[in-house]
Amino acid sequence: MVLKKIKFQYRLKGRGSKVSRENKLKEEAAKQHVEEIRTKKFSIGAAEPNPLTEDRSAPSRNEAFCWAMYQRCTLSHGTDSEDNTYDDGVEPTLEFVLTEKDIIGCDAPATLLVFNNEIGFSRRNMESLCSVGRSTKKGKRQTQGFVGEKGIGFKSVFLVSKQPHIFSNGYQVRFSEEPHEYCSIGYIVPEWIGDESLIFYISDVYGSDEILPRTIIVLPLRPDKVEPVRRQLSQLHPELLLFLSKIKRLYVRGSSSDPKDIDAVSAISIASETNHAVSRDQRAVSRVIHLSIKEQPDAAEETCQYCMWTQAFTVKPENKVEGRENVDEWVICLAFPFGKRLKRGTSCVGVFAFLPTSMVTNFPFILQADFILASSREVILLDNKWNLGILECVPSAYFGAFTSCVKDISLFSISQAFEFLPARASSFQALNQVRESIKKKLLEADIVPVETFSGEASFCKPRCALRILPKFRELLFLMKEQGVSLSGMSSLKKYVVHSSLDEVKYDPMLNFLGVPSVDNTLDWHGKCIIECNLVSQVADDVYIDLLHFISCNGRIFPAGTLDSVPLFKFINQSGKVEFCSSLKIKRDGYYLRYALGTELQAWLSKCNRKLGSPGYTFFIPNSTQNALVTHPRSSDLQSWFLSYVCIEPYHALSDYAWELLNCDIVLERHAIAFAYFVYHSHIKKFLSDSEVSQICQSMPIADSSGFIRFKRNEILVPATGSKWIKLFGPINPFSQLNYVDIGECYSSSRKFAGEHTPDKVTLSFLRNHTGAHDLPELLPPNAELQAASSELTSDQAFLLLDWIRFHRTKGSMLHDSFINSIRDGKWLKTSSGYNCPRQSVLPSETGQVLFETMKNVLTSFSVVDQKFYGNRINLYTDELKFLGVSCGLIGVQNTVMDQYKHLASSQMSKECAFSLLGFICLLREKNMLDEGWMRAIREGRWLKTCRGYSAPNASVLLQCDLEAEAVQIITNLHVIDKMFYGNKLDSFIPELALLGVTSNSMVYKLVAESFTFPTNAHSITCDCAFLILMCIRHLQSAATSFVEEVSDKPWLKTIFVFKCPSEGVLFDPNWVCLLNILETPIIDEEFYNHSIRSYTDELKAVGVTIDNDNALEVVVTRTRSILPLAPAKMISLLQCIREMHKTMPSQITELLNCLREEKLFKTRHGYKKPGESILFNSRWAYISFFIDLPLIDDSYYGISIYGYREEVKIMGVINYLEEGAMFVARGLSGPIEVGHLTAEATIALLDCIKILMQDAQDQCSLNAFLENITKSEFLKTSSGYKMPKDCLLLQEAWKDMLEEIDAPVIDERFYGTAMSAYEDQLKAMGVKINALEVCSLLASSFPTLAENSSISRIYTFLGKFKWSQESLERTDSQIWIPDQNISGGGQWVNSECCILHDRGNLFGSMLYSLDKYYDKDLLSLFATAFRVIEFPSVCHYTQLWGHWESNEENIILSQCSLFWDYVLQNWNPETENILKQNLTRVPVVSSSEGHVLLVSKDAVFIPDDLRLKKLFTSSGDCPLFAWLPKNSISAIKLSEVYSCLGVKKISETAKYHVKILQSPDGVNIVDKRNELINKGLIRMILAFLARKIQMPTDKRHCIVKPLLHLQAFENAEKILVCYEVSLGVNITFRVESKKVVHWNKKSNCLVIDRESYTSSMTGVVFASWFAQEITEGLLPEERTDAVNSLRNLIQMGFPSQFEENSVDFLLTRENIELSLEDEEFLIAAFSLGKEQHVSSLEKYDSTWTVQFCPSTPFPPQERTRQEQRATTTERCRLITKCGASGSELLLKKRDHEKRAWIETKDLKRPKRPPTAFWSHDGGVWNETKDLKMPKRPPSAFWLFMEDFRRQSKLDHPQLKVVSAVSLSRIATVIFKLSNHCVIVFNPFLPRYFLKRLQKPVEKNGTPCLML
Repeated sequence: MVLKKIKFQYRLKGRGSKVSRENKLKEEAAKQHVEEIRTKKFSIGAAEPNPLTEDRSAPSRNEAFCWAMYQRCTLSHGTDSEDNTYDDGVEPTLEFVLTEKDIIGCDAPATLLVFNNEIGFSRRNMESLCSVGRSTKKGKRQTQGFVGEKGIGFKSVFLVSKQPHIFSNGYQVRFSEEPHEYCSIGYIVPEWIGDESLIFYISDVYGSDEILPRTIIVLPLRPDKVEPVRRQLSQLHPELLLFLSKIKRLYVRGSSSDPKDIDAVSAISIASETNHAVSRDQRAVSRVIHLSIKEQPDAAEETCQYCMWTQAFTVKPENKVEGRENVDEWVICLAFPFGKRLKRGTSCVGVFAFLPTSMVTNFPFILQADFILASSREVILLDNKWNLGILECVPSAYFGAFTSCVKDISLFSISQAFEFLPARASSFQALNQVRESIKKKLLEADIVPVETFSGEASFCKPRCALRILPKFRELLFLMKEQGVSLSGMSSLKKYVVHSSLDEVKYDPMLNFLGVPSVDNTLDWHGKCIIECNLVSQVADDVYIDLLHFISCNGRIFPAGTLDSVPLFKFINQSGKVEFCSSLKIKRDGYYLRYALGTELQAWLSKCNRKLGSPGYTFFIPNSTQNALVTHPRSSDLQSWFLSYVCIEPYHALSDYAWELLNCDIVLERHAIAFAYFVYHSHIKKFLSDSEVSQICQSMPIADSSGFIRFKRNEILVPATGSKWIKLFGPINPFSQLNYVDIGECYSSSRKFAGEHTPDKVTLSFLRNHTGAHDLPELLPPNAELQAASSELTSDQAFLLLDWIRFHRTKGSMLHDSFINSIRDGKWLKTSSGYNCPRQSVLPSETGQVLFETMKNVLTSFSVVDQKFYGNRINLYTDELKFLGVSCGLIGVQNTVMDQYKHLASSQMSKECAFSLLGFICLLREKNMLDEGWMRAIREGRWLKTCRGYSAPNASVLLQCDLEAEAVQIITNLHVIDKMFYGNKLDSFIPELALLGVTSNSMVYKLVAESFTFPTNAHSITCDCAFLILMCIRHLQSAATSFVEEVSDKPWLKTIFVFKCPSEGVLFDPNWVCLLNILETPIIDEEFYNHSIRSYTDELKAVGVTIDNDNALEVVVTRTRSILPLAPAKMISLLQCIREMHKTMPSQITELLNCLREEKLFKTRHGYKKPGESILFNSRWAYISFFIDLPLIDDSYYGISIYGYREEVKIMGVINYLEEGAMFVARGLSGPIEVGHLTAEATIALLDCIKILMQDAQDQCSLNAFLENITKSEFLKTSSGYKMPKDCLLLQEAWKDMLEEIDAPVIDERFYGTAMSAYEDQLKAMGVKINALEVCSLLASSFPTLAENSSISRIYTFLGKFKWSQESLERTDSQIWIPDQNISGGGQWVNSECCILHDRGNLFGSMLYSLDKYYDKDLLSLFATAFRVIEFPSVCHYTQLWGHWESNEENIILSQCSLFWDYVLQNWNPETENILKQNLTRVPVVSSSEGHVLLVSKDAVFIPDDLRLKKLFTSSGDCPLFAWLPKNSISAIKLSEVYSCLGVKKISETAKYHVKILQSPDGVNIVDKRNELINKGLIRMILAFLARKIQMPTDKRHCIVKPLLHLQAFENAEKILVCYEVSLGVNITFRVESKKVVHWNKKSNCLVIDRESYTSSMTGVVFASWFAQEITEGLLPEERTDAVNSLRNLIQMGFPSQFEENSVDFLLTRENIELSLEDEEFLIAAFSLGKEQHVSSLEKYDSTWTVQFCPSTPFPPQERTRQEQRATTTERCRLITKCGASGSELLLKKRDHEKRAWIETKDLKRPKRPPTAFWSHDGGVWNETKDLKMPKRPPSAFWLFMEDFRRQSKLDHPQLKVVSAVSLSRIATVIFKLSNHCVIVFNPFLPRYFLKRLQKPVEKNGTPCLML
């Protein structure tokens, strides 16, 4: 440490004694100053008391604010550094160092050091630190706008440090928060630091090898503030530097005592700053700042570029606030980050007030302005009018910035600027309003880049732009490359958004601008395709891409539009390409096809034309097919083709072939050709063998008769050599059945589609592939075989049997008609002749015996003749059996069985029946029974029963005759008739059982299943009942369904009639009373001989009532069945209930529970349940008159019903009012009529409501009851009977404010009781109880009142309770206006016609000012309750103006002033829109003093140009000028308002043209180069353009070049300017003014009025005109302020004729200087002096007369700049090659061109040249334009100088300007022609100098030729 200290002291000494002495002097002066402050300001060491009273209280007064500044204390150092002053060339830097060292020795845990390289503290700065509220920044807000207005910024450091130390410019002081012991003041008392070692420790922290900055602040931190400070430093916002005008670099680092720890350094700096553009008319400046941040020394540097747009706005008077009265401008800065913003761990702050706030705006830009912040400085005050004024200007600033960014591609790409649009809404409403204003401005500007498809940049308004699908954009570019015309897009009136915006990330921005999305502009694509006729222009690959686009985006065409567009092309029959639409395809039946293979496509296309384009089938072109199948999305396109227009692809040739097969007409013409087509397609391997076979089997065939057979079931081989001819004969017998034999026409040779076919080949091909058959392969037809109907030989029979065997073996289907014809045909030879197979038998030996036994049954059968057929017939046994021949024993047996089966199908005789039973017995014994045959016998109806013939399985055999009789009565079973068959039938019981006959116990089951109730119930016997019960007993659990069936049938005999079992009851003495009353059916035991009780279980099963429980059920059911009960039965029932209640209490209780659910009693409402009935008593008397109650009808039952009150009560009948309040509520079905309610009835109703309100179970009835009550006018009030909602209950406390006559108060005297006892019930009914409800009622009754006293009391009552009705509209409210002339009178008016105050009494005839009629205490009531506005609105003022316009009278000037003062104070976009829509006239000064006249705004002008106003006013007939106030500020603002309303400005409306009268003496050519256009003027102009306008070098040099070649002419006649102002077609005002100087830029000549020039060359008038003409000529399109500034500058330099010292003084005063490039330009332009100008005049000899035309010669034809530049370069090369002679030749050529375009005639006889822009009209020269005149090409000198300047900088890098190389010969260009000779050429020398050639001389040993 000691060594470090020695080195530090040595380093201080090494800095020089002079510096040490200066520092010593500064330190002494600073120490004396501090001592002076301590003595004079704080009286330390003085005897007199301390005079400081102001600063003593300041810290405590601002303590709260200081603590709020805790979070900002670190940033305060940044703003303090911004207020500092820095040396030239020094980069302002601020550095924060946080170290753990205790530098000052006060036991601080850490120390914060702040280093700043400013010039140091001044005396004023130190005095400011020693004061409170006296910031040195005060007063600088006008220019800087920085914080510091409160004067306690530095004092915020005491929040983190107790003793801050300052070292700056000799000052070494510290401050302490503790009060000083002498003056008792803390914070601001300075104390000198004498310890010099502190500097060493500070240097050790800063860096021992570094020079300390001049200002150092040391803050020993409080223990609890170390971490907060560390956190603040780590989160220091990098973008802070953007809005600090001085600080360019900021460091934050930490210093640790541990050598292992590497110091963490964060560096924030502005890498570069570039001025981009200046907009003088908007007072805006644009620049680019490169901001960088580096967190660690070895970390990568993060950078971000910010485009900064700074614009100034005039502060509006209405937005000024206290403390900022002198601020006249708002400076708003918008920062647009190019890339990712630098946040450094913090949030993306959106609002800066020189320091970052915590407001996140969600906007993609940063807003900086001089906002007024909250005390915490975290947010701006959004309700502050100063801030609101700034926010109103933000949209204009943003609009200027954004439009500049969009159209300046040098800084941004076309789309990059759109990322700055505020697409996302902010969380702050005020900022959302700014966002909407920005949007409104952008919507009216040409800002959206659009696609021109030619590379040119173009913009349009958002509403004119649209987004298209990206794929369609690509297609358009491809089409443009192919030369497709897109001119049709212009007719769509919409522009396509540029491709750079065709990304998803730009969708929110485009949505924000309202640019329609792709989904909303799909129809545009279709219109573009149609209008541009794209389909027919593009190549096939793009054509397919276009179709794919259409297929993927079918919505682009409106419904039906796509159908008529010719999208599809095909090859027609003639082989040409043709286009058609889908509509034409569908209408004309076209079928467009294509093949997937290229070779197949070519073959099919050729064959299709050969076949005649069958069925309107056409193929697309081969090239189109190739583009389609090779397309990446070919499958999608093919699917679209198929679904949209049914354009199907041919995957194989077979597809096409099958389509042809479906076209019969074509095949009829080309059937044979089709066969050749199939053959050659197979040869070319387009068809496989299987495909050929399939096609050939379906294709039409020409048969042997020459007919084309389309339909065929089978193909026969040709007849020649076939087998079928042996069986059928030579003629095809099945031709009608589409059995086609192949004809011989296919055997000839033929040529098809260029392919040759030999003989017989096609016939063989068809035979092999069509599947032609011969016997036995031939499939039998579905028809009779005619050959089987005749006798066949044995060979034919065997051929037929082989045919059948083949197909049976194969499993083919043999049709019944074919087989039956063979089976029934008599072609088989038998023993008895030819017979059919069905009646033939081929038996074995055993079968022969059986056949003979049963011969009587088989009479029609015969045996096959085996001798005729031989043994071969036995080989066909299966075929014979198939044909019906019975073979062997089994065959004979089956034949017998078939015969019996046939006999069993009908009635069979008794003998035949017994024979059948015997045959069955025989088969059973031999075990040969066939179940199928037995089933047929069972089902045959051949068995005789008592009901006729029936099948055995449906018959019953019974032994008992009684049972048989009962079965016949109650069932439909067939009982075998034993009387018909006799007892012999009993011997066949087993056979009958096999046949399914039922007997024994199984009969009961059949009876249950077939039970049928007889139609005549009286036919039922007791045996029938016992049979039913026996069935139930035997079936047991299986009898469930049977029990259910018989339970509902009346088969049980009772004492009355037959009844269902469920209605029958077995007798029980306990139920005698009820059973007699209810007439219950009891079973008749005598009918059943008293044996019925043996079937108790079965009776109970079928539902007969036996026990008491079931008896109760029967009683209830019986009661229900006889309802309603007659009066006598009801009385008997009640009597029975009374008796049974004593004997059977439990049973009677259950009975009553059941009866309560029945409608027993007749009431006024009809029959009701007991619980819904009321038994009348006296309590129901008051309300029964108007409420419909369900009272039991005593007129029906008699008065005896009241004797059973207890019985009906236990049944549930209502007796008392308390129980039936619910019925009262339900009984009131509508409002009560007036007069029906007495006072007692009203009280009864209130009691009912009270009861219902206590019962919460039936709220619905209560609500309905209250709803009807509220609609009834039944309450007696002071105003008569009223509805409850129209009444109020007057409280005792209100009787002092209201009287009963003021409102409908309930009349308590009428009701005789205190109605307050029913307050809850009245409130539920709608009676107004509380004060606010009463206020609403009183307010609603206003229209009925007309007494001032009552209305006044009500207004007072409303005001007392501060009544306000939120939902009341102003149009619905009425206010009483007392008549001041009539006592007590007045009128009701709408509140819209009222205001609280009318300051200027302008609206006396329109509105009522309430402050004239009521006390001021009631005005707040009218404002809140009746929505009366305080002052007239904009609409009122608009109506007033309209009233004035309609009266067409003069308006008092004071009233007009008041009107427009209000407009100016409330001017906003809404006011602007209202006035635009309603104001048609504006004021002009009237002839009557103190009045103005209203004139149409189309006939009035704004006098914004005082000179024009004076000119027109001085003339006799002048236009009308709008009235303006005398106040200049108001006049300016009102002019702007007039302009917004559509009033034209005189400066913009007036048109003018210049007339130069020709002088009789002609025009004199004068040389004014030294007097007017000299070097000083050019220097002044160049400096101004470079510094003030920041114009690029090339542009400003191009602008001043015309001045260098300007020719001046004197004219003796006047130069007149004619101004014209037109009002419509026929009204025009004209005035003329004299002009002294006129610059005609087209001819580049300056015409000067001779008189003014000679008499007042240096006068103010000429200087002013000259300056204005030069300025407007140079800057015709620049801003007005820039033009005025340059004009004033030229005017001030004119008196001194732009002498060099004067020009330098003026430029220095304006803070501008000449650049290096401009210096070189001036040297090059003025280096030759006067000789050049003299020589330039010599070219006009005495024979020429100069005419006003351009000095630059025009070429014979127009040439581009490139051609002109190429021509100049060619001239230079010519000079290089030819030397002197070439130079002379070139100059001669140029002179010839010039002479060709200069007219040599006299001026008195002018003739207009081809490119002239002067025309002669009566001796007056009129200036016109020639837009076709090309620009002047660059001269050879400038091309030479460009190379010369570049080379001279390389050869002489030490020189700053080129002029230093050789000022005398700067314009000389040297061309090295060889190593031995140099030719020197001066392009400025005149032509005649070339003749003076000097001899060659040597220069430095090199021969030279001087020209």
